[in-house]
Amino acid sequence: MTDLVRRGAAVPAAPEVSVVILVQDRLDLLLRCLDSLTRSEAAPVAEVVVVANGTPPAELAVLLGRPDLVAVISPVNLGFAAGCNWGARFTQGRHLVLLNDDTEVEPGWLRALVQVAESDDGIGAVGSRLLNPDGTLQEAGSILWRDGGTYQVRGRSPFEAAACDRARDVDYCSACGLLVKRPAWDAVGGFDEAYFPAYHEDVDLCLTLRVHGYRTAYAPGARLRHHRGAGMSAQFRTFVAARNGRRFVAKWADQLRAFEPQPDPAHCDAAVETSIRRAESRPAPEPGPEPPPMGWSEPSESEALRAQACAVAAAEGLREQYIAWLQDGGGSARRGQSIRILFRRFLGWLPGGRRVLAWLLRRPNGA
Repeated sequence: MTDLVRRGAAVPAAPEVSVVILVQDRLDLLLRCLDSLTRSEAAPVAEVVVVANGTPPAELAVLLGRPDLVAVISPVNLGFAAGCNWGARFTQGRHLVLLNDDTEVEPGWLRALVQVAESDDGIGAVGSRLLNPDGTLQEAGSILWRDGGTYQVRGRSPFEAAACDRARDVDYCSACGLLVKRPAWDAVGGFDEAYFPAYHEDVDLCLTLRVHGYRTAYAPGARLRHHRGAGMSAQFRTFVAARNGRRFVAKWADQLRAFEPQPDPAHCDAAVETSIRRAESRPAPEPGPEPPPMGWSEPSESEALRAQACAVAAAEGLREQYIAWLQDGGGSARRGQSIRILFRRFLGWLPGGRRVLAWLLRRPNGA
């Protein structure tokens, strides 16, 4: 596995927290994020695991040369859920924190997350206070509506503003700056990788945690700035979000009946207040069985190739659905002219795909 993971000499041997960050090609944003972590605080003791998720080989030297990182190399973009799951396999902390590469954390961020997490054994996940680059509020926990739609709490009414400043139980928190306790992560098996390449995996995780007896909380003191770095094209993002939204609603149809209907704009404040109160007063879920401690060991080369092969297969299926959606009239009136361009952009999700397919062809029965 030496070609797939490099542990820097300065990475702590017994971290309390493991921070997992995925990066594809915006290493400029990642370096700002890493600098903010360095400035943030000395405790709790944390290891930082960066998953180079289809990062061009020419840019890997920036990561491999840093002594303060665990650099995990995947030649294939695994998508967000699978990339985080894969990065978590290389972590050793008792808390796992998922952090976007386009963020900058403020002093005390990690300590605030851990304090809320350790304040109650029933808490399985804790979300951060997300700020825009100018310091205005982006998200203070989120609300889930009955139809699967979501709402980010931002202090638009006096009640909502007060809720932003207190630790509280929530429907879910975004995976950008999300702490998950190790027993909770192990109990649910991490993210559902069916939400490829991104969107809805975080709300799905929080609902899954609740089914297993864990609550999700919000930590107002865990402040970070989220720059929303460039990723998918707007058209592809619209398609993926709608596709994964349908998957989410189909999976959670029974549980969604317990949430409020999505309001019209005239009644939004009242519905938000009702939802915030419901999440705070909701009875604690029945605790599930404590998962057995998992002995730590790094994944094998075979497991790495299998994860990459799954991502290639998922991307191929998504490609076919996307082209069918474009041809059927989705997204843009100029779809006929843009399909080839968009397809070339889509291939950016498949760096290293030929290597994985060659490996698959060598395996007996494709196993």
